[in-house]
Amino acid sequence: MNLVTGASGLLGSHVIIELLKRNAPVRAMVRTAQQQSELQSLIENYGIANSKPDLIEWVTGDVLDIHSLLSCMSGCSHVYHCAAVVSYHSKDRQRMYAVNVEGTSNVVNVALELGDVRLCFVSSIAAIGKAKNNDRVDEETDWVDSSFNTHYAITKNLAEMEVWRAIQEGMPAVIVNPGLIIGPGDFDRSSGTLFRKLDEGLGFYPAGGTGFIAAQDVAYIMVSLMEKKISGERFILVAENLSMKEIFQSIAKHLGKPIPQKEATPFILALARFAEFFREMFTGKKAMVTKETVKNSSVRFYYDNNKLKEALPFEFTPIENAIAQTAAYYRKKISV
Repeated sequence: MNLVTGASGLLGSHVIIELLKRNAPVRAMVRTAQQQSELQSLIENYGIANSKPDLIEWVTGDVLDIHSLLSCMSGCSHVYHCAAVVSYHSKDRQRMYAVNVEGTSNVVNVALELGDVRLCFVSSIAAIGKAKNNDRVDEETDWVDSSFNTHYAITKNLAEMEVWRAIQEGMPAVIVNPGLIIGPGDFDRSSGTLFRKLDEGLGFYPAGGTGFIAAQDVAYIMVSLMEKKISGERFILVAENLSMKEIFQSIAKHLGKPIPQKEATPFILALARFAEFFREMFTGKKAMVTKETVKNSSVRFYYDNNKLKEALPFEFTPIENAIAQTAAYYRKKISV
């Protein structure tokens, strides 16, 4: 039995879909019935849910609740720990540290207590050190305290330490460090918010850039690494290193919206931050442009995926294709 935490998230849902494609039984851990409904909608979009309903077991649990974790993980030989809070907003910081760090510690401790559990932990390229002078970042790049490390990055780095502890205690586990994940899902969370914002009409793009990968590719790699019983390793999962200009313009094109043509200067970013601050005050919707996002928006990092290619021969989905697929799903969702 395969347990997937964070089953309703962008990546968790795609891990479930990948497992279903392989006819593997899945225990999908969600916190609410609404999350289950959203996940079922996405699975049905891939056209496989109706033919394999008996392979999915829905369970309610929370990584911050030890008792629910024990119940959800009992009888599971493989755990895909995808549950996390991704945020650059100060209001989410306390919960993010709790879920990402304490929650991972709980998953690890329950797995150790149950025994005979293999873990795949979803970290992030944010948890790896930043190389200087635009050198490529690889799995051996040391973590260095830096003003460019967001609180999300810090929580993921600390969570990794919990997994390395478990590995030292004898638990088989592998860590994946995906780049920015593109794929169909909730367009009010993670990379989905880019599609919503560009659909609303953005005339500017940030100057920076990072590594990107399709959600379906991350899921395929995770399940494949677990099947190969690889343990005690971390892998950067990045298909392409691209500028935010390329990403923003591609998303706008596939949504049929005006293509952003101007680079966001520090002054424009400052204006956007204040505009988002006041929008949050009046609407209650959390600001997307924050102090952390502004600081990192003009920085570009490059990530090396050679280690993964050597361990698992794999042909990545072009990011342009992932964007086209996600834009099509977005249009379908907003038309309902």
